[in-house]
Amino acid sequence: MPESFDELRHEYLESRCETAVKALRKRWFDAHWFSNADRAVKAALDVIPQGSRVGAGGSVTVRESGLLEVLSERGDQLVYHQPDMAQQQSMEVRKEAITCPYYLCSSNAITMEGELVNTDGIGNRLAGMMFGPEVVVVLAGANKLVEDRAEAFSRIRNVAAPANARRLGLDLPCVERGKCVDCRTPQNICRVTSIVSLKPMWTDLKVFLVAEPLGL
Repeated sequence: MPESFDELRHEYLESRCETAVKALRKRWFDAHWFSNADRAVKAALDVIPQGSRVGAGGSVTVRESGLLEVLSERGDQLVYHQPDMAQQQSMEVRKEAITCPYYLCSSNAITMEGELVNTDGIGNRLAGMMFGPEVVVVLAGANKLVEDRAEAFSRIRNVAAPANARRLGLDLPCVERGKCVDCRTPQNICRVTSIVSLKPMWTDLKVFLVAEPLGL
């Protein structure tokens, strides 16, 4: 009977999350960690009053957590784009989402030094994360934790971007090769990069880490 290392892995991820939260708090982020996604979802629900208008980016993490479904079931007004929307409608919804009082998203990478590193093709998530909504909840699994900026850029180029390009059905070289080749194609989704090194002055940016893998 093979020995199970699930508990050991989980304890390791918890220790990573705890260390990252301490670093994030030193940079004034309202950061917390949770042992599983259900507890993180409950914490997000405690932050967002029932009946609120809530915007969201195209985060796999947020959708995988089930948070959007719970918000919808309790009567909150959700604003987020869908893959089958026409470009003009998608643009309008993206703009509306980042004007909501509450905004939900994830991060491509969070350094153990307490910084959020992200890359977008359009930039609506990066804009909403930093300015516009009163409260931003960044939900991220422990798989998003990296040591420093260099590892963050590597994760974005060779993990997050190829995986998201595949999810979106894009014909990009990174989909075929499984890593970035620094392409210059019209469908390139790595166009705008941000590093949030301190909590933005006028945005209550909360970081909820989960001690299990979530998202891409």
